[in-house]
Amino acid sequence: MIQNIKNLYAQIDKKVDFLIELANDLDKSPNTMRNHWFGNFWSIPEEYQERVVELLQNRIALQNESKVTQ
Repeated sequence: MIQNIKNLYAQIDKKVDFLIELANDLDKSPNTMRNHWFGNFWSIPEEYQERVVELLQNRIALQNESKVTQ
C-alpha cells in the first residue's frame, strides 16, 4: 500500500495544497503529514492508508480534469 501511495503522491502537482487538504480531512497537523507521514520513511499509519489513497486518487482526477479543460 505504501508503494501505491508513493506512486500516486509523485503524480500530485501541488503537494503542499494536498498535504493541507489531507491534514484537514484527518484532523492532523500539515507538518505531521509532511515531516512524518510523507517524509523520508513514509510512515503513514495503516489505519489511514486507504483514506490517503482515496484522497490522492480524487486529487489526481481533479488535476486531470482541469488539464483537459485548459
